[in-house]
Amino acid sequence: MSETTTNTSTTVVSSTRGSSQTEPSSSKAVFVRTIIPFLLLQFSVGLCASLQATFYPIEARKKGATATQFGAVFGIIHLSLFIFGPLVGKYLSIWGVKAIFPAGFLIDGGTFILFGLLQWVNDTTAFLIFSYLIRFLEGVGAAATWTSNLSILMAKFPDRKATVKAWCDASFNFGLTIGPVIGAFMYDAGGFFLPFAITGTAILLSGFVVLFVTDFPDMEHGEDSMPVMKIFSNYRVLVSLATCTAGAYTIGSLEATLSPFLQQELGLDVKHIAVCFLIMSICSVVATPLFGWLCDAAISPWCISASGAVLIFICFGLIGPVPYFPFFDASFGSVSGSLILQGFGSSALLVASFGAAQLAAVEAGFPETMEVQAVVSGLFTSSFALGNFCGPTISGIMYDLITFKNNAMIVQAIVVVVALLNVVCAVLKSERVAYSYLPSSPTVPELPDRRDSVFPELPADIIRTRPAPARRHSTRHRKYSTSASTFERNTIVF
Repeated sequence: MSETTTNTSTTVVSSTRGSSQTEPSSSKAVFVRTIIPFLLLQFSVGLCASLQATFYPIEARKKGATATQFGAVFGIIHLSLFIFGPLVGKYLSIWGVKAIFPAGFLIDGGTFILFGLLQWVNDTTAFLIFSYLIRFLEGVGAAATWTSNLSILMAKFPDRKATVKAWCDASFNFGLTIGPVIGAFMYDAGGFFLPFAITGTAILLSGFVVLFVTDFPDMEHGEDSMPVMKIFSNYRVLVSLATCTAGAYTIGSLEATLSPFLQQELGLDVKHIAVCFLIMSICSVVATPLFGWLCDAAISPWCISASGAVLIFICFGLIGPVPYFPFFDASFGSVSGSLILQGFGSSALLVASFGAAQLAAVEAGFPETMEVQAVVSGLFTSSFALGNFCGPTISGIMYDLITFKNNAMIVQAIVVVVALLNVVCAVLKSERVAYSYLPSSPTVPELPDRRDSVFPELPADIIRTRPAPARRHSTRHRKYSTSASTFERNTIVF
């Protein structure tokens, strides 16, 4: 009886200690203190992604390159992200986050500084080849940095996944927003190399700050990688990834076609066009943390994705406007109002689809571990890059073939399909668990507590449930003897 009381009190004390240890990790102060270095890194990566938009075409034309030749330099980084996003998520459980994360920011920052050295490459062919190669490597580093960032933060704050994703997106989008402006000022002040040297160094410094001040979560290393195709084949995961691709597609479509439309159709100057893009970017930065908080609250991410698709549908209907909206003509005010809807709608799609993908993977039977989160983050990065690559490419062709207004109807059709798919996933219950991930190293089953039971645990139960001890091989060797023993000499008959 005394032993039972002692064990019970020990259990209470241990559980109290466990709760006291988990309480601070979920507090707001610890969350803010932990996430700030990661946000600085995300801001630096976003800054580098858009920094060269204003002055790289100028430098490329000085080297003798045409717009057709250097145009793909901006899109090849998204192609690299699309290829290496799932690969990073797959092998993160093998190589470990402590190896992937530093490799990511070192490659990303180093290649960006290396890109600035193209100022002294005067041959046109060499300039273009190195531009493509360096930007492709930059995409590899960005994929590793982005995926490992999300995996680390979600492992440290598993109850705030959507909030983590939202703040990372907000920091990245803020860097994208002010990148062209900062790049233009630094290019005027110090030439082509200065912007790349400063921002590349910012990535390296912020990466080292994260590396030295963050206590990285442990990830189990194994020779077996997580089954990417098992996760990818789940239809709810597919819907969330398609939603992410559609949101990135709408952003890329406007980046490629809105500027010539406003200049040719409305006669707006460069300052008014810049204000339109600034309005969309600011709304996206403001809305992203809001939708992250809503996803972590009680609202289903599928419903938020469907609502974002509706906002984008209205935006592309009014911005032209589309041919079946002949009620008014487009103006600077109507375009600005439409882009407010686009900023909120695209943020809703990107933030909620990430939370929906994580939720769908867990509902499909996968454990809520850092390894699974890394795979989903890699797939999400790849889907986002696919939309960023296809949006400007396809919409640029459609703009020349069928005009901006008719292309807006194609975008509307895409978001309608996305909205319907998310409504179906919100209404229908998740499918039956058809897959259960088994770790490579089996664990010993925990024995039930039978101290208060009528049938106490027997020694035979313990013997049967314990794993058999490994057979020890002795390193001692018996000497070989040709002489027979006494028993053998007595029994052998010649």
